[in-house]
Amino acid sequence: MQSVPTPSRDPDLPDYDRPPVGETALSVQFDKLTKMKSMHLGLFGRKMQDLFPTTEERLPIPPAIEQFSEIQPHDVHIRFEAVETFALPRLLLLNSTGTEMIQVQNDRFTTNWWKTKEQDRYPHYDPHIKPAFERDFQKFQAFLAEEQLGPLKINQCEVTYVNHIISGSGWEKLGEFGNIFAFWNKLPDPLSHPENLVFNIRFPITDENDRHIGRLHVNAQPALRATDRRIMYVVNLTARGQVGSSLEFFDVGRKWIVKAFDALTTQNMHVVWEKK
Repeated sequence: MQSVPTPSRDPDLPDYDRPPVGETALSVQFDKLTKMKSMHLGLFGRKMQDLFPTTEERLPIPPAIEQFSEIQPHDVHIRFEAVETFALPRLLLLNSTGTEMIQVQNDRFTTNWWKTKEQDRYPHYDPHIKPAFERDFQKFQAFLAEEQLGPLKINQCEVTYVNHIISGSGWEKLGEFGNIFAFWNKLPDPLSHPENLVFNIRFPITDENDRHIGRLHVNAQPALRATDRRIMYVVNLTARGQVGSSLEFFDVGRKWIVKAFDALTTQNMHVVWEKK
C-alpha cells in the first residue's frame, strides 16, 4: 500500500511546541436532510463502532449562519423553523480513550478532539485534526449515498479552538491578565488592579477582494481546572463562514484563529508555550 504523505505546515503560521490547546472542533452545517430518521443515526453509529464504540444522544444544535447585510449585536443569525414532528436527536460517537468524538444530526456533522490528561499533546491540525475529519466525513457522505438520504448541500463551516491558559507559568492571579493578553493597557488608580477579565470580540473574515466570507469570534473567561482546581483563562476562538460549496473555509478559519491567538497574547506567554 502506498503511504500518504504528511501535509506540510504553512510556514507563515505561528507554531508552538507546547500550545495551550485543550479542545478543537471542525463542523460542517448543511441543508436539512429531510429523509433522515432516527434509525439512520443508529445505522451510522453501528458502521462507525470499530473506531467509536460509545454512543450518546443529545438535543440538536440550532443552525447558525453569519450575516453581513446588516450586522446585528448578536453573534449569529439563528434560524427557527415551525415543525409538527419531534426534532431528531444529535448522535455522539466517542472513541475508546474519550479523546475524539463525532457528532451527527440531520443538518450538521462535527468532529472533536480534546485533552483528557495533562500529558496529552495537541496532535495539530495538518497531520491529524483535518485528516481525521475528512476520513469520517467521507464515511458519512458514503452512508448518505447508500441510504439515499442526500444530496448534501453545505451552507456553513466552523473551526473552533479552545485554549486553557493555566496559572503558574507566566502568571499567578486572575488580575495579572496583562501578562497574558497583549492588548491590555493598565488603567490609572483606583482602577489599576482589576480582579479578572471577561471579553467577547468579533472580527470580520475577508477574502483577497476584501469581501466578507465569515466571522471570527474570540471570548475569554476565568475558570478552575477540574483536576486540581488551579485557576486558568479559557480562551475560545471560533471561525464561522463559507467559501465555495465545500470545505475550503476550514483552512481559512484555522489560519485566522492561529494568527489571532498569536497576536492577542504576549511574548511572555509565547516563551512559556515554546514558540518556534
